[in-house]
Amino acid sequence: MSTREQELELAVLISNQDGVIHLDQALARGMSREAVRRRVAAKQWFRLGPRVYQVASHQPTDRALVRAAVMSLGPDAVLVGEGAAWWWGLRDRRPRRAQVAVGRTSRRRGRKEVDLAFRDVPAADRTTHRRLPVTTPVATVLDAAVTLGLVEGAQLFDTALQQRKVTVAALRAASTRRSGRPGTELLMTLLALAEGGAVSEAERRTHAGLRAAAIVGWVANLPVDLPGYGRAVLDVAFPELKVLVEIDGWAYHRGIKAFLRDAARQNALAAAGWIVIRTNWHEITGRPEILLASLRRVLAAR
Repeated sequence: MSTREQELELAVLISNQDGVIHLDQALARGMSREAVRRRVAAKQWFRLGPRVYQVASHQPTDRALVRAAVMSLGPDAVLVGEGAAWWWGLRDRRPRRAQVAVGRTSRRRGRKEVDLAFRDVPAADRTTHRRLPVTTPVATVLDAAVTLGLVEGAQLFDTALQQRKVTVAALRAASTRRSGRPGTELLMTLLALAEGGAVSEAERRTHAGLRAAAIVGWVANLPVDLPGYGRAVLDVAFPELKVLVEIDGWAYHRGIKAFLRDAARQNALAAAGWIVIRTNWHEITGRPEILLASLRRVLAAR
């Protein structure tokens, strides 16, 4: 391979790795250690970690920083937890400190930018995504959910299911294999919600929230006959004022058929003079005050 071809191959690799290169990768493509030192001295390459460099022609990004941290810990290091969820596109923000599994018997020292997890990741739970060792989507969702807790863990489950990166069956099978590890009870709760329990739990919490807020005049699961639509059962209705709170579960459960059905139902309710306030499991468990404030304004206006 000619020098030009080697340079081109190296440039493509660096581009595919967010401007990050490991020393071993450079050496494998024909670059000498002296050549690496010259590029560092000329400020063409900047050291991001042991044996890992950022190329100056590429802007440093969150992905570059996480990639460099994992690469600096050796070939058996695996991005796990919230950092892995972010890497898969399941979280909007990179965690302040990514967690990297390095093996139960590893003697690697900690890094200021990452948390080391001294555990072995089974081969079935690890893969490569965007040229970085990372836990599979299923293992990632389970690991991260345990750290995030019920509300954010449910959002993660919902997002992963919406994006079809995981299935409920795969999550349940994997959670069964890790039974007895910390977080098992939480995962069982999240799986129950994913399997259809989110709506009923959202309804229960909504009823409790209305009672605690001393909001009266409502009826749960009120059947009404709507002209042009037929019989509908209203989640939380204020019959005298014709105000309705519609409660959704997770977005994962709302396919196109449900969307079209709900649109026809809501149009029929509007034609009959009802005001509809929509809420969902995530709002009720995370920010219930939003629903209560909206409901109070509508009731006062009526």
